[in-house]
Amino acid sequence: MQRGSESQPKNSKAMPSKDEDDDGVEEEEDEEYGETLCGACGENYAADEFWICCDICEIWFHGKCVKITPARAEHIKQYKCPSCSNKRARP
Repeated sequence: MQRGSESQPKNSKAMPSKDEDDDGVEEEEDEEYGETLCGACGENYAADEFWICCDICEIWFHGKCVKITPARAEHIKQYKCPSCSNKRARP
């Protein structure tokens, strides 16, 4: 659900920062996350920024773009991005 260098709950969909690889060597850009774009602003992933993933559409967002702080995200069980929050449930 979250991305960043903060400690994450065990069940979160956290993306590790680029310097947290298995061999302890810092990588220039993690291949899997390097192409991730913010669903709000379109900017690339940066390991030093807090990110959160929508549990509905699975699009990643900068926390600042969707006004979610790391502290607030700790209390969110299922994050819905603004787009998914505005969609009406079908009867």
